[in-house]
Amino acid sequence: MNLSSIKDFMKTKKMIRPVAVMVLLLSAVAIAGFYSCRVHQTETKHLFAMDTSVTITADKDNLNTYSEEIQRLDKMLSAYNPDSEISKLNKNKECKLSQETAQLLEQAVKLCRKYPDVDITVGALVKLWNINGENPVIPTEQDIFSAKETVGVENININGKPATLENNARLDLGCCGKGYALDVLRRLFDENAESYAVVSFGSSSLVYGEKPDGKAFVTRVVNPENPNKPMLEFETEQAFISTSGGYERYFEVDGKRYSHIIDIETGYPVETDLTSVTVISRVSGIVSDFMSTCVYIGGTDKLNDYLDNKDFEIIAVDKNKNVYCSESVESRVEILDNKFKMK
Repeated sequence: MNLSSIKDFMKTKKMIRPVAVMVLLLSAVAIAGFYSCRVHQTETKHLFAMDTSVTITADKDNLNTYSEEIQRLDKMLSAYNPDSEISKLNKNKECKLSQETAQLLEQAVKLCRKYPDVDITVGALVKLWNINGENPVIPTEQDIFSAKETVGVENININGKPATLENNARLDLGCCGKGYALDVLRRLFDENAESYAVVSFGSSSLVYGEKPDGKAFVTRVVNPENPNKPMLEFETEQAFISTSGGYERYFEVDGKRYSHIIDIETGYPVETDLTSVTVISRVSGIVSDFMSTCVYIGGTDKLNDYLDNKDFEIIAVDKNKNVYCSESVESRVEILDNKFKMK
């Protein structure tokens, strides 16, 4: 049985350098065989949703069900889909939300209040910087100030009929939408008694069940300076895995790189001394997705606040190529590039 790596080719525009995927799941993709206590034949399917390439490997009889569910979630949550509930709320500043969307927003708001470096009302700044657009440029200070004034979860009224956005706020679920989709898929895998599945939304992934060969899942994290090469790998059992870094999507002006991750305090793309943050959660895709962004923004100054957290594990890399790990994951990490060293 041949196992190859998942490679996510992020959707990029002319001014955005194409980059390789941050997380290469060695255990995934192109598995064609039979396994487990009842016979399953796995297949791999590729699609595009939530502004990224999606790869899913699972029982071939269930693949269409999972693909349809991913497309349903895209139509519900993606700010890049003009027909989604989130897009309609952003455009009209009010929308009658499904119970599912309302519950997701409530969960996201709780995380934003607990970890205020990240805010799902960052949408006006994301739109202003237009990192994913054809010709991104540096906005004016006045425009940045005006967009920054719209940020704040207090501007969301989820419980209204319809839900409303105040103060011209705009939602962007880039910090949690993919994680939520993984949570939904995990529940479907449970319901369908999947023995083994892997799904990747680019930088956020779920490795599920047990590999046919009985070995641990192995995940590789790429070198931020050379995304075509891995810098380290780690073993894990079933888990949600998300990686954040400024090398995913960005543009450059006069040699300075402006990434897609926005600092809500300054209104500018974040400047941090971390180059890559991977968060592993065995409980929640939203948590791994959200916290990888949060830890990345906070930099090494706040890193110790998170390394001992029992809800997730962290592997972070700084600009000096130091690797920081939660104690629980350190023994499972292998550095592949000798330029990097364990801190």
